[in-house]
Amino acid sequence: MTKHNPPEAEIVARSFTESGCQVTSVIYDPADAQQILYGVVTRDGVLVGSYYCADRVRQCDWRIVTADGHEPTLDGTPVRPRDEGSAVIVLTTILTAPEHEIDQRLRDATRPPR
Repeated sequence: MTKHNPPEAEIVARSFTESGCQVTSVIYDPADAQQILYGVVTRDGVLVGSYYCADRVRQCDWRIVTADGHEPTLDGTPVRPRDEGSAVIVLTTILTAPEHEIDQRLRDATRPPR
């Protein structure tokens, strides 16, 4: 029996700034599949939270974990972004807002289009 040795895939980290926050994504096989494994968001060197894709193959079912280790919820329902960009928006613009504005911003961001 011969061993199958698949080609090695590369893992890279890419960083960018969004709304005054540093966003770093860890990407598997950037030249081919570009599967995002997870990302972290910091503001002024302090962790805001992280995001990851629960279904890496289809790149769907995104999750967010805040710096205190909790999943953000709105009216008792976990906030589930539809893609990486939405997760980044939640972490960089919504969860960094003043405490009294977070729930309303989450409602606005997750409201279906009319």
